[in-house]
This record gives sequence, structure tokens and C-alpha cells, in this order.
Amino acid sequence: MARIEVEDGVELFVQDWGSGTPLVFVHGWPLSHRMFEYQYIRLPRNDVRCIGIDLRGYGQSSKPWSEYDFDTFADDLRTVLDELDVEGVTLAGFSMGGGVVTRYMSRHDEEHVEKLALLGAASPVLAKKPDFPEGVEKAGFMDLAEGCYEDRAKVSSDFADSMFHSAPSPELKDWLQNMSMESSPQAMADSIEAVGEMDLRSDLADISVPTLICHGVHDQACPFELTAEKLHDGIENTELVRFEESSHALFYEEKEKLNQELIEFST
Repeated sequence: MARIEVEDGVELFVQDWGSGTPLVFVHGWPLSHRMFEYQYIRLPRNDVRCIGIDLRGYGQSSKPWSEYDFDTFADDLRTVLDELDVEGVTLAGFSMGGGVVTRYMSRHDEEHVEKLALLGAASPVLAKKPDFPEGVEKAGFMDLAEGCYEDRAKVSSDFADSMFHSAPSPELKDWLQNMSMESSPQAMADSIEAVGEMDLRSDLADISVPTLICHGVHDQACPFELTAEKLHDGIENTELVRFEESSHALFYEEKEKLNQELIEFST
């Protein structure tokens, strides 16, 4: 466990468990590194070192007023990996974290990274654009951002509900909602606006390392055909694994399958 300063007055919380091949997890909106609990308790038993990072504004990291965009998140990630001095990393990003790691690979020339895992990734683009008419309406992202200022608890609750193909236990939903409420309201709002503005299609050609794409076929937050299939087509060296029983929360709904895929891919 460590706190790493990424700029004056801004520190990121880092959880570091186990030894072996380093696998760095980048969480999704609006959660924290703790969402990967069911990976952390299994992978270190198979020679995988699990490093979880709370992005700025989330979890136990600093919560500055700004900036919350993909360039800033990617630059923070580079600083953390530099400070940890790790090489041969498998870099794994979930949901918004999938966009962060996509941006990192292009912006920072794949530094420190040997393999990439995209898990239910919000990448490369979600919102409609003139050359992407099949995307989702941008207004939905703006509505979520506005909701963070009006009833953030309801936004968190509704999002937790939408993550599952099969209804979660009330306790599991409460765990995710409470995790969400640990975040900065400003970070939640600005980050989801950034997801609505995101277009990482040009970054995909810069990714050369072996890439594992794991995605729930029932995903509503990041529809399979808009994200997983686009990533598979746009990145040169990929393996696409369908999670037939999952929506967005493949990290829990099919945790045993995901854990095995990550172990086999990383080691």
C-alpha cells in the first residue's frame, strides 16, 4: 500500500498485493480499485502481483477540483508506473479505465507495458459522432453529469442496477453504491462528460502488444458491438473473449472465468 504524488498536492492511492507478474488494474466510473476484490484474492495465488490504483478523484486518492480527462488520467498512470519502477506489466482497464489505458498506450508509447487487457472497456468511442452514427446519444452522458449535482446517490444506485445481467444481492449492490459515493462529485460529473466526449479510435493503431478483450455480451453501459468488436477490429494483436452470462459487471458475474483468463494471459 502506498501513496504516490503525481503533481503538487495530488496523491494517488496504490494497493500492491502478491508477487510475480505485475498486473495493474485501472477501475471504472464511478468506483475505485476495490471493485477488483475478487481478482485480488485469487490471482496472487497464481504468481500474479496485483497492483490496484485509485484514479484521482476516486477511492482513497486526492480529490482536486480538476482535471478529470483521459490525458490527465493517463499521465497520472505513467507517473505511478515510473515510481513503482515495474516492467513487463499487464495493464488492465475496466469501463472508463479501459479508455484510460487505451489513451496511455498511445500517449506514453506503451512504456512499462508488455500486455494489455481491456475489460468491459469504454473504448474507443461511445457517443454518436458524424462518422459514428451508431453511437449512443451524447445527452445521456450529460444527464448523468447533471445528476451528480442533483441526486448523486440515485445516480450511483441506478448505475449499480444497470451493471448486472442477473440481479445482485442487496448487499453487493450496497457495496458498489457505497464505493461510488466515496468519489468526488466533481470527479464523477467531469469524468462522465469526458466519456461522452471521448474518441480514441486513432489511438488503436499505436497499440502493438498482445491484447486481451473480455466483454459481457449483455453489457448495456458499453454495448458489445460498439466497444469490444471495434477494439478487436482496430487493434492488431487481439483475442476477444465473450462473457455470455455477464452485463457490465463481468468482474463479479463471471469472476472465475475472468480470473482464469487473466492468469493465463499474464503468466
